[in-house]
Amino acid sequence: MPRQSKRPTAGRGKGRIAAVPPGGDGAFHETLSSRLGKDITPPTRKRPVQQMDVNVRYTYRAPHEMYGRSGYSVVSNDFLADVLAVLIAQHGMSPIQSAVLLWCIGRQREGWLRATHKKIADKLGVERSNVTRALGRLESWHMLQRVETGLIFVNPLLGFEGNGDRQQEVLHALRQGAPEGAFPELKAPPAPRSVQLELGAEAGKDEGVETEERAC
Repeated sequence: MPRQSKRPTAGRGKGRIAAVPPGGDGAFHETLSSRLGKDITPPTRKRPVQQMDVNVRYTYRAPHEMYGRSGYSVVSNDFLADVLAVLIAQHGMSPIQSAVLLWCIGRQREGWLRATHKKIADKLGVERSNVTRALGRLESWHMLQRVETGLIFVNPLLGFEGNGDRQQEVLHALRQGAPEGAFPELKAPPAPRSVQLELGAEAGKDEGVETEERAC
């Protein structure tokens, strides 16, 4: 005989309703009705309210199914499309830099991950010195921070494993007392435009290209 789910208790604070386990339709209706009956002040009438009926409809949706056992992280769509993809396509970011960043985003938990340069190099199959240089460049772009040896913090504006409330707590702590433009504000470099000329763009339509090429 399957175990019966326990009847949920009413919320402690005024107006709060306790979470209800799946399948507790009767308990959910009863709990919600009782809370509303206590917390909602009825309009002034000569006779008191004798009964209050509440109809509730809720839908359960299937959870996300993602590759692997680590679940998924929320990743900024604008960062992927407008920053990362453009930097990779126009050589503003090297393959090793993009690989290190993506690996760190995929392994972070609430922004944090423990990984030495050697561990990352072994996972990616590259030289440790290349990982060290890539991390330094990513750090200068405010995409991540090396806090101490073996401890890395990924910018929560780019990718974050955790709910929105927790992300806001982390961002508030980072921004409190920080000067303007400091981490976690992104400082990704503009992608060089010299590649556009190689692809056939007319030089006359891109003013200042030579200046930007020298700057890069």
